[in-house]
Amino acid sequence: MHELVRENGYLTVFLTVVVSGELGLFVGVALAHAGSVTLTGVVTVGTFAAFLSNTLYYCAGAFLWSRWGYLKRRFEEKVASTSTTVKRVGLPLMIPARFLYGVRNIVPLVLGIYRANILAFAFFNLVGSFVWVCAFAGMGRVILPGIVKVLGGS
Repeated sequence: MHELVRENGYLTVFLTVVVSGELGLFVGVALAHAGSVTLTGVVTVGTFAAFLSNTLYYCAGAFLWSRWGYLKRRFEEKVASTSTTVKRVGLPLMIPARFLYGVRNIVPLVLGIYRANILAFAFFNLVGSFVWVCAFAGMGRVILPGIVKVLGGS
């Protein structure tokens, strides 16, 4: 398994960012520390994965919300509580929302439901994704050497 992850480092980063967010970035930083990938590659792949995830949530809101009862049942309460803030702040909310676990998936969904301008959404989504990836990859880069030292690794 270890070799599979090392040989497919960028795919591992992409999938773990899509599925688990910050953990994926920390995995990417660890892979970069081990020499399997580059930190620049982690930032690039992580930004793309975060951007794609948010875009899929936007599309789910725009095209599936009214047709798919599961989405409504699963997210209706969160959507209702987020709607006021989204209406008040608008698309720039994509940047800070990226840092709020649990909210970062709801904001693009709500923006899709309200059919926010897709080009403006894409811009703020890209900026928010990049800033988020840089922040967490940077944090991982700072704390990883200390963790390795504590665990007795090289």
